Amino acid sequence: MKDELRKKYKSLRKDLSEDQKRDFSKQIFESCISKFNLENKNISIFIPIEKFNEVDTWNFLHELKAQYFLPIVQNKELKHVQYENKAQLKLSDWGILEPTHGVEFMPSKFDYVIVPLLAYDTIGNRIGYGAGFYDSFLKDCQTHCKFIGVSFFEPETILIETYPSDIPLDYCVTPSEIHHF
Repeated sequence: MKDELRKKYKSLRKDLSEDQKRDFSKQIFESCISKFNLENKNISIFIPIEKFNEVDTWNFLHELKAQYFLPIVQNKELKHVQYENKAQLKLSDWGILEPTHGVEFMPSKFDYVIVPLLAYDTIGNRIGYGAGFYDSFLKDCQTHCKFIGVSFFEPETILIETYPSDIPLDYCVTPSEIHHF
C-alpha cells in the first residue's frame, strides 16, 4: 500500500502547475504562521526538493524570524545545522540542498519540526520517501516539540500501515485546512 501511495502522490504533485505549487505553498505558510507561535522558535525545516515538487518552504526562511536548522544526511541519520543563508547550501548526493557548514543542533531542543511527506492519513500517520530518516530523528525530539506536516493534498481516508518505529504527526497543514491529530 505504501508504494502505491508514494506513486500516487508523486504523480499528483507532478500534475500541479508552477502557479498552483507557488500559491498552495504560500497558503500553507500563511496558515502555519497564523496557527502556530513560530516566531523566534527553534525550527527544523527542510529545503524543498525541486524534482519532487515538494511544498516550497522558502517562505518560512525568507519571511519569518526564527532559528532555522536544516537536515543533513550523515551515516544514514539526520543531523541538523543552523541555516545562515543560501551561500551555505550545496546539492548533496541525494539531490537535496544541504548546509556545507554550521552549528549543529540537538533534536531535543526543537520547538517545531516542519516534516516533509508524500501522503498522510486522518490520524497523522505519514508516508515519506521510505528511508526512515525522519522517524529516527523525530523519536529523539522532546514531547513539547510539535511535528507539522505540510501537504498540497487532503489526508487519505484509509489508514496507512504503520510500524512501531513510525512517528505520527501532530498536525498537517494544507492550502485549505489545518488537520490536528
